[in-house]
Amino acid sequence: MNKSLSDSISASRQLLQNPYAHLSEGGSFDALPVTSHAQAHAMHGLPQDLIQKYSGQEANTPIKPRYSAIEIELRARSLQASLWKDRDRIWPGATPTNPINVLDPFTALRLLGYDCELDETLGQFHSNGKQVEVAGVLDKSARQVRVSRQFTNAVRSFTAAHELGHALLHDTGTALHRDRPLDGSTPSRMGIELEADKFASFFLMPAKQVQAAFERFFLTDQFTLNETTAFALGQGNHETLSRKCKTLRQLSRMLASAEHYNGVHFISLANQFLVSDEAMAIRLEELGLVAL
Repeated sequence: MNKSLSDSISASRQLLQNPYAHLSEGGSFDALPVTSHAQAHAMHGLPQDLIQKYSGQEANTPIKPRYSAIEIELRARSLQASLWKDRDRIWPGATPTNPINVLDPFTALRLLGYDCELDETLGQFHSNGKQVEVAGVLDKSARQVRVSRQFTNAVRSFTAAHELGHALLHDTGTALHRDRPLDGSTPSRMGIELEADKFASFFLMPAKQVQAAFERFFLTDQFTLNETTAFALGQGNHETLSRKCKTLRQLSRMLASAEHYNGVHFISLANQFLVSDEAMAIRLEELGLVAL
């Protein structure tokens, strides 16, 4: 490995605060076909003046060394509000009527001027004796984001939203690779990675919409285990369900993936917001919607 490539990898790892960040074996984005920004945006039919508007707002927003959770959520909410306001022009002829349906990180990235696409694979590498698939890659200087098709739709969505967070919050300066699915299940990450995860969570699962859906399905603003709720979940009696859900996280996962309650069938919260059961479970806990 030449020194230039080694230095690039080291820089990416330092920025990611993740020892598994890496460039492709050849030191280039060989899985990223060269496509002009004009071609990419024309392909997706986004108005050029909207792209200029969103990318201009990004360019004029100061980058900070670190952000509080409140600051990250406000940034996510600002973008959500803009997407909702511009929905007629972003999706002409198929204007969303549900605010959840504008929470598309791929569209948001394209509006920011990024060439954002799915690739069949972004490659693999070995780490600690295991084969690891790259989930996504962001190259801010080249305005490119790629997400691997090797993962579920929920993981792709969270990965794209995570990269959207990097695009809005961080001056990365070099290409960043993700070596694992970003589904909210690894809260131990620190620094900019944790901030990008937080942004993805806030963007894909807005508090107001999650709370409204939760109350509509489970008929309460805080779910607790008792005989009535255990029966409504179809999980037997309170004692039986308590054995299945010994921790708050186990109960939260059950509610995140539940498709019926009190005799009513519905699309699970995780599937409605296109996130993993784990990511939704964490969000339900953050919002105080579940208690043992």
